[in-house]
Amino acid sequence: MSEDAIWPLAPLADNSEVVRESPPVVLVVEDDSAVRHPLVRFLEMRQFAVVTAETAEEGVDAIHQYHPQAAIIDLKLKQGSGREVVVEMPPGVPVIIFSGLRSDSGNLEVTRPRTRLIEKPYSLIMLMDALEEMLEQARNESGELS
Repeated sequence: MSEDAIWPLAPLADNSEVVRESPPVVLVVEDDSAVRHPLVRFLEMRQFAVVTAETAEEGVDAIHQYHPQAAIIDLKLKQGSGREVVVEMPPGVPVIIFSGLRSDSGNLEVTRPRTRLIEKPYSLIMLMDALEEMLEQARNESGELS
């Protein structure tokens, strides 16, 4: 995993009077640190736990290890394709693909549920709004996310 991966915090000691929801875990798959670092920091400011990957293999491993509630994936990676990571995500998990060209996403938006393309360059605010909207929609439809 990349050097800026932020792992979800360990659970607090059992205290029946304190109820805390753990923040949603978001997987960010991006090999360009100039894009990844600000995105990770912005997600953290919005109270998300973030796991990062720079390669398709690291992204797939992170899915199995951390079971993210959402993912933001660049399709063009130096090692592997973000497409491999998108396909590996469980169908109910929201995925935002970001890419320089709409044609890069092929038909992933159409064939995979809860998938949206945001073209580069993108606004962090627009990206966060889309992510939060997709997570809310997933919560409402499945009742699995808190």
